[in-house]
Amino acid sequence: MELLERAKATECGVDPEGILNLYKTLEGMNVHSVMITRHNKVIAEGWWAPYRKDENHILYSVSKSFVGTAIGFAVQEGLLSTEDYVLDIFADVLPSCPCENMKKMKIRHVLTMSTGQKDERNIFHEGESWLYSLLSAYVDNEPGETFRYISSSTYILSAVIWKLTGQTVFEYLKDRLFEPLGFSEHIWWEKSPEGLNTGFNGFNATAEDVTKLALLYLNMGKWKEKQILSEEWVKEASGIQIDNRDNDRNQELGYRQGFGTFTEDYRSGYGYLFWHCKPEGSYRGDGIFGQLCIIMPKQDMTIAVAAGCEEPGKILEAIWNCLLPAVDAPHMHCDMEEVLYEALENLKLPVAAGEKYPPSQEKEWRQKFLMAENGMDVQSLELEFRKDSLPVITIETSKGKLRAKIGYLEWEENETGYDPEGFSCDNVIFFHRVACTGAWKGEEYVVKFAYTETPFVDILRIRLRENSMEGIYTHTVKYGKKEYHILGIKSQEET
Repeated sequence: MELLERAKATECGVDPEGILNLYKTLEGMNVHSVMITRHNKVIAEGWWAPYRKDENHILYSVSKSFVGTAIGFAVQEGLLSTEDYVLDIFADVLPSCPCENMKKMKIRHVLTMSTGQKDERNIFHEGESWLYSLLSAYVDNEPGETFRYISSSTYILSAVIWKLTGQTVFEYLKDRLFEPLGFSEHIWWEKSPEGLNTGFNGFNATAEDVTKLALLYLNMGKWKEKQILSEEWVKEASGIQIDNRDNDRNQELGYRQGFGTFTEDYRSGYGYLFWHCKPEGSYRGDGIFGQLCIIMPKQDMTIAVAAGCEEPGKILEAIWNCLLPAVDAPHMHCDMEEVLYEALENLKLPVAAGEKYPPSQEKEWRQKFLMAENGMDVQSLELEFRKDSLPVITIETSKGKLRAKIGYLEWEENETGYDPEGFSCDNVIFFHRVACTGAWKGEEYVVKFAYTETPFVDILRIRLRENSMEGIYTHTVKYGKKEYHILGIKSQEET
């Protein structure tokens, strides 16, 4: 991985006090990382422990901006144009005649979220061929007329790259984007049942990787004075291609997709899989729960954010309110620069607060509980306390065991070995990599789980009875159901 150049905020004309105010404002929003550049140099970067700079974070719909970039490369290589009809590329996919509006759908309509579809399709549950599902769908309205954010439609563009090149989007971008810009060697992208990258989500990368994409667009497609992506494509992709001022009608859909309240930043125009922002000329890749890739040409700045926030619009408002006044400020608080960088070194998500040991239990014990049927797919739960080591929690599901140590007043990082066949939005318990912190509040044991490659920082509250336990598992953010009640009886196994 090639690192970007670093510089002090004041060297690049940004008041460190404004940056410090931004990070302080973001406290409590479950933000996980923020990286800021000006004049192509990183001037501030911070990760809220246990999140780390060298770890990937799932980007959700920021993935769309990478798919759009792949289409840009294909256009500049003469493989297609934005005016090509989708069904001309996939003439062999449908066995019967599609609806009339589907016949009219062009590549540009998919890029601009103007496919004419009224409702999102849950293609995760529609069989082996997502492409067939999307192309055979009924298209309600004439494509190109109105903006309607249909996330899954971007999978069509992933399939376009495969159809034209024989490569997945990830493979296609490797020597065009990832290697020239020095992306992390650990980046990866989810695949569909038919072996294509999901496109509309699923790309996993670091904050520095996201920043590199932003810098490529900020510099009109150039990287180290070499034109990587055509300037014409950057102008088109970053321009306002469709009006979305009536986006309020998408509010219900937006809540389901994790955008929260639609602020002005969701009504300021849309390009090719980039949203326009309230500040003039600014635009962004935007993923649910606060994954952001912001490009600000007027300020010559970029901002990459990873988060698990229910109202991502508030993150954007904090950036505009705190950071914009700090750019070329008439008075620089140079004395705050050292304070800023010290604060960035000590960012941390709140740990579980309370006592180390329960008031009515021995300090050393182990109990396993067999669980009643529950929506979490938890079959058993075991707690183990030792005087000379950290507590351990073991959660068993039909997909395997998650075993993790629990830090007290600190986050304890774990490689649990639990991998439920990769990432899925429907999962309740996530990746094998998790940091935990726990404490007793009276008779209740509170455990926080930070799945540090995802937006999810979840909480399990457990109450022990004489021969049973009951608990509540709560997601800070999540598709669909956010809270699960679990009940277990003490196992007769010797513990």
